[in-house]
Amino acid sequence: MAVNDIMDIPVDQRTKNLGDEAFDRIKHDIIWCRLRPGEEISENRLTQIYGLGKAPIRRALSRLTQEGYVISVPRHGHIIAPVTLQTIRELFELRLLLEPAAVQKACGRIDTARLRALNERCAKGYLPGDEVSEKAFMEANQGFHLEIAHACGNQKLAAILSQIMDEMARLLHLGFILRERPEVMMHEHADLLEAVESGDPAKAYNIAVAHINSSRTLVLDGIMTHTNLSDTSIQPR
Repeated sequence: MAVNDIMDIPVDQRTKNLGDEAFDRIKHDIIWCRLRPGEEISENRLTQIYGLGKAPIRRALSRLTQEGYVISVPRHGHIIAPVTLQTIRELFELRLLLEPAAVQKACGRIDTARLRALNERCAKGYLPGDEVSEKAFMEANQGFHLEIAHACGNQKLAAILSQIMDEMARLLHLGFILRERPEVMMHEHADLLEAVESGDPAKAYNIAVAHINSSRTLVLDGIMTHTNLSDTSIQPR
C-alpha cells in the first residue's frame, strides 16, 4: 500500500488496524511464552518490542485484558496473566461441559475429508524446540477440534469453544509440547473421527470425554514435572 493510500485512511481506522495487529502479535507471544506468565510489561516496552505507537498498544492491552491474557495493575502497568492450577482445572472443566455435547451434535454433519486432512497433519507430530513444527501441530490439533465444533450447528457454542481452545493453547504448550506424543494423539483423534463419521453420538461423546480427561492429565503432569514453576509463574491457586 502506497504512503498516500495509507494517509487516505482515517486516523481512527489506522489506529484500529494497528491495534488489531498489536493484539495478534502480543497474544501470539503470550501463547508461545515469549512473554512469560507473570512477567511485567509496560506500554513503553511493548512499543519498543513491536515497533508500534502507544495508541494501538493501548488498544491491544485493553482487549487482551478483557480476554484474560493480561492483568491491569493500577499505577504499575500490566502483567502477563499467571498460569494457575485453578485456571487449568476450570478451563478443562468448561471444555468437558461443552465439547462432548458439540461432538454429539456434530455426528453425521461433519466434513470428514477435511477432518481426516487435519488428523493427518496432527499425526506428523512435532520436533520439541522447533517452533515451526510445534506451531503447525498445535494449529492442526486446534483445527481438528474446532472443525467438529462448527459442524454441531450451534455457532455460539462453537465460538465459546474457540475461545476456550485459544486460552488452552498456552497450557498445551507449557504442559506437553515439550514431549512427543503423536501416537497417542493420532489414536484418540482416529477413534473420535470414526465415531463422528459413523454417526454414533453416544460413542463420540464418550471418546470426547476420555480425550479431554487424558489431555488434562498430560497437561497437569507436564507442567508440574517439566516446568520451572518459579520461572513461569505457575501458581497453585
